[in-house]
Amino acid sequence: MEDNCDAKVLGAPEAHVVQTSEMTLKTPLMVCCFPSAGVVGPIAAHAIIDQFKMEEIAHLRSRYMPSAAVFLEGRLRHPFRIYGNKELNLILVTAELPVADEGLYAVSSALLDWGASMGAREVVILDGIPVQGMPSDRKVLFAAEEEKIADLSKDEHMEILDKGIITGIAGSILSETLCRSMIGFALLTPAIAVIPDPGGALQLLEALNRLYNLKIDLTELKEGSEVIRRKMEEMAQQVDGMQRQQQVTGRSGYERMYA
Repeated sequence: MEDNCDAKVLGAPEAHVVQTSEMTLKTPLMVCCFPSAGVVGPIAAHAIIDQFKMEEIAHLRSRYMPSAAVFLEGRLRHPFRIYGNKELNLILVTAELPVADEGLYAVSSALLDWGASMGAREVVILDGIPVQGMPSDRKVLFAAEEEKIADLSKDEHMEILDKGIITGIAGSILSETLCRSMIGFALLTPAIAVIPDPGGALQLLEALNRLYNLKIDLTELKEGSEVIRRKMEEMAQQVDGMQRQQQVTGRSGYERMYA
C-alpha cells in the first residue's frame, strides 16, 4: 500500500490523478489505450509496457470507476494507470475497466490537466471498431483535429475516417483536446468484437511505429494474430459443417443441441 493513497487524505474524488513517481519529460506524446472491440487498446498498451519496461508513474482515482480489483500477474494494480518512459519521451495511459458515463467529463478533464502539467501536446487514442468475425480488411483509419490531418494523410497505409462518433472515455478525451492547447487524434482499426484481437493491436502499433519511430518489436503480436486467425477459421468450418448437417436432417440448431 502506498502512503499517498491514504483514503483519509484523498477521500472519494470526482477524478484525481495521483502521481507516485517523478519523471521529467520534454513535450511527451500521450498514448491512451482503453477497453474496446477486441481489447486492442490494452493489448497494445501491455506490449509497449512490457517491451520498454515502462514505469508506473501515476494513477487516476475516481468515484466513477467500478468498485473492482485488478490483478496483473497476481499483483494488485490500480484499474486506471499511467506509465512513463524518459528515453521514449512517452506517456502511456491504460485501464481495464470502463468509466461511468456521468463521470466521463471529470475523468478526461483531470487526465488532460495532469498531461498538460507534464508538457504533453499530442494525445493519441488507440481503439477498435467492432466487426463480426475476422476482419477482411485490416486498414487503419484516423480521425484528427485539423492541424494533424495533413501529417497523418502522408501515411499511405492509413485512411481518414470520413464521419462517425467516438463515444466513451476515448471520445471524451478527444472532445476535451479541442478546448486545450493540445492536438488529439485517434487511430482506429476493425477488430473482432467478442474476443481479444492481437491482430488489431498489431495494426495500430505498426502505424504508431511509422508515425513516431518507436521501434516496437511486433513479433509476439504477429504470432498471436496468426493463432487467432487459425482458430477463427476452425470455428467457421465447424459452423459450416453444423449448418450442412442441419440441412440434411431438417432439424434446427437448438433441437440438435438439446436432443
